[in-house]
Amino acid sequence: MKRSASILLAAVLAVSLLPGSGCALIRKGAARMISPMASQLSEGLMHQEDVELVRDGAPAFLLVLDALAESHPDNPTVLLSAAEAQLAYATAFVDKSRRERARQMYRKARDYGLRTLAETNPRFARARDADPDTFAACLQSFRKADARALITTATAWVMWIIANSDSPAALGDMPRVLAMMERVRELDPGIRQGGVDLFYGIYYTVLPLGGGRDLDKARAHFERSMEIAGPDYLLTRVTFAEFYARYAFDRDLFERTLQDVVDAAPDVAEFTLMNAVAQMRARELLDQIDEYF
Repeated sequence: MKRSASILLAAVLAVSLLPGSGCALIRKGAARMISPMASQLSEGLMHQEDVELVRDGAPAFLLVLDALAESHPDNPTVLLSAAEAQLAYATAFVDKSRRERARQMYRKARDYGLRTLAETNPRFARARDADPDTFAACLQSFRKADARALITTATAWVMWIIANSDSPAALGDMPRVLAMMERVRELDPGIRQGGVDLFYGIYYTVLPLGGGRDLDKARAHFERSMEIAGPDYLLTRVTFAEFYARYAFDRDLFERTLQDVVDAAPDVAEFTLMNAVAQMRARELLDQIDEYF
């Protein structure tokens, strides 16, 4: 992965130093080379088991993707890779006490995602800032191949809303997010190891009492998400404990679920990093159990 990163960085620097219009063909050739490389680097990170190495090294990777997005603002593959990387880093490594930092990263991930969707769908580009009904209607023009960009954007957007929960303007965006996630459910309900049901599990948990919170619905969605993800993907179980068990004030469920995660030994290469992050988070939550119950 180090060799790929060096090649990619060199390509970014070379492209960023090219004059504007005179090198359009060269830029297009570089974009064709960079797009798969950006995706491969993102996927390569998921196979890392050294969480500290990724935590320390990922900011440089994010900077590279930012530079790529700046140099290739109309390349949806690069934009989506940047969105996914920002979202993953913010979710895994930005402490909840650093609220402003989380807001910035989730906003950047959301914006990269929206730009990805606009580049791949002219109708969405026109309706992006329209009223909620027009926005929701235009989502019908997306197809299954777009589900990855839709769920990335919707997830980043809702995390940004949660980080700005004291802002009525941010909360006003929720109908758009729900419309996007509903379209993902229609197109590919099992995407991202049950990511759609994970989203709704969190959603029905964090809604205010008397304002839509429904822990029975939340648990059903979490359980469906865990069933889709299977026993070798641990992050869903940690999220279930952190949200449902905590909001339900079920200490036994909280402790038992997280201890099972800590004791697990899954061996699935594509989940290596996220499982390591899940086990790290499970230990942190167990250490804080007396603060929650």
